[in-house]
Amino acid sequence: MITLTQYLLGMRETAHATLISGLAVAVKLTAAAASRGPLILDQTRQPSPREVNRSLRRLAGQVLLAQLQEADQLAGISFAGQPQILPGNPEGRYLLLFDAMHGMSNLNDNLPVGSAFSILERPEPGRPCLIEDFLQPGTRQVSAGIALFGPRTICALTTGDGVDGFTLDRDVGNFVLTHPHLRIPDESAMFAIDASQAPHWPAAVRRYVEECTLGSDGPRRQDFHMRWNASAVVGAYRVLNSGGLFLAPDTGRSGHWLAPLLHTAAPLAFLAEQAGGSASTGTGRVLEVSPSGLDARVPLFLGSSDEVARLEGYFADHALGHDREYSHPLFHHRTLFAD
Repeated sequence: MITLTQYLLGMRETAHATLISGLAVAVKLTAAAASRGPLILDQTRQPSPREVNRSLRRLAGQVLLAQLQEADQLAGISFAGQPQILPGNPEGRYLLLFDAMHGMSNLNDNLPVGSAFSILERPEPGRPCLIEDFLQPGTRQVSAGIALFGPRTICALTTGDGVDGFTLDRDVGNFVLTHPHLRIPDESAMFAIDASQAPHWPAAVRRYVEECTLGSDGPRRQDFHMRWNASAVVGAYRVLNSGGLFLAPDTGRSGHWLAPLLHTAAPLAFLAEQAGGSASTGTGRVLEVSPSGLDARVPLFLGSSDEVARLEGYFADHALGHDREYSHPLFHHRTLFAD
């Protein structure tokens, strides 16, 4: 049995390992708070689900800051949804991006939620940290990871040499390596997308989903299962374990969800590629996108490399006007009318 502490002791970059260790402690404390739900608030009145969720998200950020306040190697932190950064040590070598509670509306129904983190190396240490320091493409990440708060508390992380998964053993209070060398399965009959947005999907996404839903009667010649739980972090972990494709397209609708590039899409893409999969915006690699700001967002298609490549091909076909027409297999070459 290898604990996360032992795992980190084997890392060459000790300063880097110290940051991950602090993150792990923060995840354990956040998991304990999430399991209590509304009990973390004043029980003289009944708090609304919105109050509970916002309090948990705020608490997760406070816990993280408390664990990393003495980290001299940390030059600055950016929290998802906040326009400003929190400066650290001007001599620090690393930058941390953190999404404290992704998909937190799932808490209302006692479903899993997750956190995501990304660690970047500063381009110019030795001066006060600036927002511009964080605006690096995902290829510059030195580490990334996710944490899931559900029936089990799970962490998956990469330092650029594959992906390893850990499960929190509450009896001993430490994460234990339970999923070494995670690899996204090459073949999987599963995909995840928000079906409520179907009228607004791009043509390439409609084509992909229709092929899947036609099942064994369609061009894919196999039946597919559809999953969705409104969290890219949870969806990414499912992909790491079970393969398939997670789809979060640009619907063109104001206010519709797109993946925050720096705080969500980039770390998830790094994990996917390190696990043998791919992550795309539909027209290119997520890790190669240069962010325009801390709040930059992108479409996200993440999963098995063959499935991502297939979807990218459909986007290319549509751009060239080569979309294929479909007819429902129920009718084949017949009509609704008897001869």
